[in-house]
Amino acid sequence: MIAKAPAKGKYGSDTYGLLRYLFGPGKSNEHRDQHLVAAWDPEWLAGGAFANRYSGWLPRLAREIDAPMTGHDVEVPGGHVYHVVLSVPRQDGVLGDARWRELVEEAIDRMGFGPDSEGRAGCRWVAVHHGPSKDGNDHVHLALNLVRGDGTIADTYRDWPRWRRWCMEVERHLDLTPTSPANKTAPLRPTRAETEKAARLGWKQPSREYLREVVRAAALEATSAKEFVGLVRQQMSVSIEPRWGADGELSGYRVAQMGDRSKSSDAQIWFSGSSLARDLSAPKLTRRWASAVGSPSFASPRPASRAERLEAITAATDTVTHARDVLAANLNTDDAASVDTVDGIAHAALDLLTATARGVEGPDAGPITAAATTYQLAAATPRRVQPTRWAPTAVELRAAARRLAQAGALSRRGSTGVALVVLIVALASLIAEVSVWRELTQQRQQSDAARRAADLLQSATDLRENGAAVRPERIAGVRLVPSQRDVSEVCATSDKQAILRPPAVGGPNLGAEVRGSGRAR
Repeated sequence: MIAKAPAKGKYGSDTYGLLRYLFGPGKSNEHRDQHLVAAWDPEWLAGGAFANRYSGWLPRLAREIDAPMTGHDVEVPGGHVYHVVLSVPRQDGVLGDARWRELVEEAIDRMGFGPDSEGRAGCRWVAVHHGPSKDGNDHVHLALNLVRGDGTIADTYRDWPRWRRWCMEVERHLDLTPTSPANKTAPLRPTRAETEKAARLGWKQPSREYLREVVRAAALEATSAKEFVGLVRQQMSVSIEPRWGADGELSGYRVAQMGDRSKSSDAQIWFSGSSLARDLSAPKLTRRWASAVGSPSFASPRPASRAERLEAITAATDTVTHARDVLAANLNTDDAASVDTVDGIAHAALDLLTATARGVEGPDAGPITAAATTYQLAAATPRRVQPTRWAPTAVELRAAARRLAQAGALSRRGSTGVALVVLIVALASLIAEVSVWRELTQQRQQSDAARRAADLLQSATDLRENGAAVRPERIAGVRLVPSQRDVSEVCATSDKQAILRPPAVGGPNLGAEVRGSGRAR
């Protein structure tokens, strides 16, 4: 079960407006059978004195919910409407009105919104059910006024962790699909307004997502703040404003997509690094670059040659192979050094996956780009976002990612194309091991994200020779993750016609080899 509660400072201020949306048709006419399943006063439910929906019923309900606030003349800074969505995954089916009423009433009590121990009236609230979500999830909306019956304001301090704990208890009690504890790994998603704006303007993706991709790519290629700012400025469609401290260090920055302006003020819309992703804040990036001090630089004023690109790919494959072996060796240990090593490898793998996606697919999103996006959840270090110490293997992975990014566009043909398949298979194997690690540490959503990313990478490994799909036995036959020598042998025997392409019906399925890596979980 998931409880989606509002962030601080983003509470609502229009009770009637929220109710009108919840009882309305929805953005895409997805709402149906709109009705109350629970309320602070049961007389508003079916069979109660106020249940009949006569003209003016909804405005009256809004006035009754707001009555303590208006009666005590209380103004709540940041808004008085507390809107929470409680949902269960599609596979858990429909809970039913009686169960939802029981759960909502329990949540009100656990979160401190009900009457207190001295009998003073609690907050006024209703829970609305209007059919499944677009993804098929059964859910209810809780609309609550934060002003209690005595005129005091309900306490929402650390409400997100409290909601998470309660949801996990409900999962255990009702045997629902388990979810992970709150650990600050969830990616920051675009708001509904940002998504609708992108659709209205015909953009492929909202500004937040586009800027996150640009900033992440620049961050992995850079070794210092100045390099990072310069790389972002090379993107003609992006503006960046760095903020430098008295010591000359990058203390913050903000970025904007050209043409993304506020409708009300026509001002440029800016995003800080931390609002794109938690590991893209200036302090996090600075610590990451500091770990790369002494790493070799592969930057060159001229474009990389074909031989240099092939060398970067094969070197990356060897690094991934080694990282997978190190990760596998640390799976069954729980000392702090091993945890830091595995978390560092998991996070650094995102850099290499991002570099591969940009080199192979460029701005055209494909399965590798989708895998990188999906994997972001699994890459984040629980509670800390990124490791506090970077193990040598993680540093090597990030150096390989930087070298691959600086190699430029990667050809899908000939020996380079075959080498890319080997690299992608190796990445799929590494990420499958990350999935095992996340599962062992009870991070189920992160484990599922890594597993789905590995599946997406498998869909991208299709070799074609002379127009017919073939299975590269020397790549995925005996050893799932080949060495650099194996890559060189495959490339040397290629007939220059092999190409790497997006998934095709009938292509080779490497799923069994990736998931069956020779060890039981």
